[in-house]
Amino acid sequence: MIQIDSHGSEAQFSAGEEEFVLTLVTGDKRCRSWREKLDLVLGLLAGADAPLTTEQLVDIAIYLRFLSTGEISCAEDGRHFRPAHHARIALRIQERLARLSTPDNACIARRIYPWLPSSAQTFRRAEPLTRIRDIAHRNDIPSDLKREIKHSLQNKLHRCAGTEDLVTCSALLERITARGANYPSAFVEQFRLFHEELKEFFNARSLDERLKALLPAVSASQAGLIRSFLSEKAGTRSPEQLAAFRTLTTLRQGFLEAVERNPSLATQDFLLADIALEDFAFALLSEIINGFEAEKAGSSWEPSLDTLLLTITNLALSCVDPEECRALGAELRAWRETFDPSDREQLLRLKATADRARRLAEDYSDRIMALFPRRVENLGRALSVAEPAIQVFCEADIRGHIIFQLSKLVASLLRRLREQLALPAWDVLVPGQAVGRVKTAGLLGELGQDLPEPVVALLKNAEGDEEIPSGVAGIVLAHEIPHLSHLAVRARQAGVVLVTCEGISNFGKLQGRQGQMISLVATSETVEWESSTRPSRAQNRDRSHPVRVPEARLISDRPWISLEQVVAETGGGKAAGARRLAELADQSGFKTPPGLVVPFGVMEAALRAAPELLAEYRGLLGRINGMGDFTAATERLSDLIQHLNVPDELTLEVSKKFGRNIRLIARSSANCEDLEELAGAGLYVSVPNVVPSDVASAIRAVWSSLWTRRATLSREQANIPHEQAHIAVLIQEMLTPDFSFVLHTVNPINHNPGEVYAEIADELGETLASDATRGNPYRMVCDKHSGAATTLAFANFSQALWPDPAGGVVPKIGDYSRIALSCEADVRKKLGRRFASIAQVVEMAFQKPQDIEGVVVGEEIYLVQARPQQGLPGKEQ
Repeated sequence: MIQIDSHGSEAQFSAGEEEFVLTLVTGDKRCRSWREKLDLVLGLLAGADAPLTTEQLVDIAIYLRFLSTGEISCAEDGRHFRPAHHARIALRIQERLARLSTPDNACIARRIYPWLPSSAQTFRRAEPLTRIRDIAHRNDIPSDLKREIKHSLQNKLHRCAGTEDLVTCSALLERITARGANYPSAFVEQFRLFHEELKEFFNARSLDERLKALLPAVSASQAGLIRSFLSEKAGTRSPEQLAAFRTLTTLRQGFLEAVERNPSLATQDFLLADIALEDFAFALLSEIINGFEAEKAGSSWEPSLDTLLLTITNLALSCVDPEECRALGAELRAWRETFDPSDREQLLRLKATADRARRLAEDYSDRIMALFPRRVENLGRALSVAEPAIQVFCEADIRGHIIFQLSKLVASLLRRLREQLALPAWDVLVPGQAVGRVKTAGLLGELGQDLPEPVVALLKNAEGDEEIPSGVAGIVLAHEIPHLSHLAVRARQAGVVLVTCEGISNFGKLQGRQGQMISLVATSETVEWESSTRPSRAQNRDRSHPVRVPEARLISDRPWISLEQVVAETGGGKAAGARRLAELADQSGFKTPPGLVVPFGVMEAALRAAPELLAEYRGLLGRINGMGDFTAATERLSDLIQHLNVPDELTLEVSKKFGRNIRLIARSSANCEDLEELAGAGLYVSVPNVVPSDVASAIRAVWSSLWTRRATLSREQANIPHEQAHIAVLIQEMLTPDFSFVLHTVNPINHNPGEVYAEIADELGETLASDATRGNPYRMVCDKHSGAATTLAFANFSQALWPDPAGGVVPKIGDYSRIALSCEADVRKKLGRRFASIAQVVEMAFQKPQDIEGVVVGEEIYLVQARPQQGLPGKEQ
């Protein structure tokens, strides 16, 4: 904690921030003049052994803003330095910022430039701002005014310049131009010119002044744009405001292109003009959005879409997640070109992009609010800044970013889309009634495992592989997730009501019930809640009954078996399901990748071959069963397995079967997953994009996932003795898909056995299975008999997972305007018919509803696994 607030209050910082902030605050108290304080900032930027963090750049931006607006007082330091020193310091700060800037912090660096003095050559010469000397020696003004100008402005400015000098100059200008002042016009004109020069030096010119000053330096076409903008910005009607916004955007693009072509002092004025245009865009957008809200609901869609596209373009120019903005811009341009509001699928497609834009607004505004307000308050108080100035910064300056206007614009557009589509504000993944006490948490794991009473959990985020504590009766999530994701599958299996909400306001309504006992009722049409006195047994049943685990037959004579030979007793349900799919393939409209199985017993044999590890392994099992240090024991068990030897003959067999250049995926196939009573979705790991030479490492990673905390807790909740848990590894050829998909052969939302429910994502399927990536996949319902496919939602995940040539997977920004499934209705219909046909074949072969995973590669559909579908009525949970 730092206690350096002269008002007696305490400014608190985390340990990692404390040293930097202490250096900044104590340095400010040591440095008296504006020049010394600028030099302090230069030292912080240039003197660090490592590049400054984003948080440290934020502290500098806050400090310079307070300094340049006079909230931090300056005094003469007893030395003489002409303004050229300030300009040269600013130049070095700008050079340092250019080297420090990254895509992640560029938007913060932009907040620093406007608060620096000008570094233009005219101010870096030996004697800048000489006009004031001539003014102070004029013979056409009274001698007392000459003395005042000389002592309060000329000498002060050339001795120890500070932002207070602009205040002095502005007051003098107001005095000599007041009605009845009657000073010579030539004197007044020269003083006006000096005032403009001083504003330029202090970077205090208005937007109009900046743009007019650029007219001599730009091309004829840009000069025309500047004049058009200055004319349009004075308009008060929506068409004029939208025209001004278009021109503003074009100007910004031109200015930033000039800076990119010539990132030097010659283009600093273009950068500062761009930042000023960005600031003005906030006010302009506010007027445009207010105009939209005043219009009737049936007004044209075109202005809203144009404004949204222009806003996204401006955010990209402001270095706000430029790749995401470029993808959103491409989608909006494509959808706008042929937009027909009477076409439901086009409305759904636009909604997907609008949801994605809302996510961008929420994520970035959350980042701004996490970075700035606390720092503004703490640093401002430590620097003795007046409280009103601190609050103005927090409320006006921070919330004046155009990202907040994007949030308003998208919220209005989504309301209109939901009304037109007749969509509810809630997305019900698992319907039912849940009675419990409302608890809000960031993540499900924060609730703990031993809940003393039933809980309705309000979660801000989902991790993707969390286990649902037995006391949770219902979950309300503040963002969308795939309906067939791991968390959704587990909720259906456990009979836990699961809903997500669109818009933070809906989530906030339930947050107002924090700590209260409520009854939450979710149906496909609505979500409602009311106060309740206590949970009923029917809605909060005990989910701790034992799960029947098939006995594992441990193979000891060889470390692998072919996929054709595997059965559930030797290789687990997943591997056995893959074998059955391979038997059905080719004649059933799908294919399967070749595979190999590392059966039950191979890991145990590797343990027996290392007696010391085996002894420790058995001891750790005893600690878990005896309720010792659970977390430490599971972590050590996972680590211990990573030290086991995988037989060389297994590695050789993998290379022989698949070849040395084929990429593989190693999947878990435990005897306590893919069961009718327990899906175990996501509990055990899969390792994608493995080269055959690294297969031993991948096998160990799968084995060690038997002892992750979530897998161990899951077995305890299901009353499965840990000694009965065994894990095999299914090794398959890794496919590089165009799409990945999950099919449920019975619609999990309405339980209609005649409908196949499909969720599809671009590229690899981890995005579908995990809940950690915000957004939703393509969703469609396919009629088993007619093959007709109805699109329920279009995908809007920001990132898709791609195989990395170096191994593993990497995220890449997705642009759905380039994806046929988004652009072509015939592609969706054809895929839906094939899904309906394949689902019937698989369901019939397995004699029960199935949860199927697969990929689309070109024209081919591959199925990679099938397991019993969870959460259907009449099944024992």
